[in-house]
Amino acid sequence: MERSQTPRVVLLGASNVALGLLDATDAARAKLAAPVEVLAACGHGRSYGSSAKFLTRTLCSIDGCGLWAALERLPRARTCAVVTDYGNDIAFGFGPERSAGWLERVLDRLAAHGAEVVLTGLPLAALERIGPIQFRFWKSVFFPTRRFTRERVLAEVRELDARVGEIARRRGLAKLDPRLAWYGLDPIHIARGQRPQAWGAYVGAWSGAQARAVSRAALRGRLWHERVRVLGMEVGRAQPCATLSDGTTFSLY
Repeated sequence: MERSQTPRVVLLGASNVALGLLDATDAARAKLAAPVEVLAACGHGRSYGSSAKFLTRTLCSIDGCGLWAALERLPRARTCAVVTDYGNDIAFGFGPERSAGWLERVLDRLAAHGAEVVLTGLPLAALERIGPIQFRFWKSVFFPTRRFTRERVLAEVRELDARVGEIARRRGLAKLDPRLAWYGLDPIHIARGQRPQAWGAYVGAWSGAQARAVSRAALRGRLWHERVRVLGMEVGRAQPCATLSDGTTFSLY
């Protein structure tokens, strides 16, 4: 199979990837030189190992999505990845050991494609600075049906972050901890105005010099998943689902 000359960018995560997808893509275009081929498994409330429902929409797990089959079909290319938002599985009750195991599985799959991976740390500082009342408020907003305490979540998040640090050391991967200044009142989502800086830092850990500065290119098409259920009905679409005017493509899984 011929090798593609277009760099491939794999973004794995949940709401931070969904909200920051264009910022992440701009940062990748600047680092790798546009255009790039973006494959993203993301979405609010996404889990690495379990299907996840958000309001009326259900997405399969990151491990079980079509991104992996797409990587098998596509020609080989330089592949760079950012892996983030794995802390959702703590809120879903799966625990640090199981969450870390799901993370290792996707890292094995990325390694099979020679991907250069950056792991992000969990937002420990942002979570630790909110008090019990704020914690109950944000829990009711993001995880209203889940039953857990602030103390348990903080303990399990610390354990998972430590496990991920060990995984990164063992595998020789970069792990970048998010900066407290990137967060506002919301302790788990990077603030809108901080997303370009945050994603610039994450993709900046990929090897090679910064290629150039880029501006936001016009988006054509609609960013939508290959497989998604809304109100029980399959409403996915073929991928790539959107492009930028410079030729960058988006495939969402």
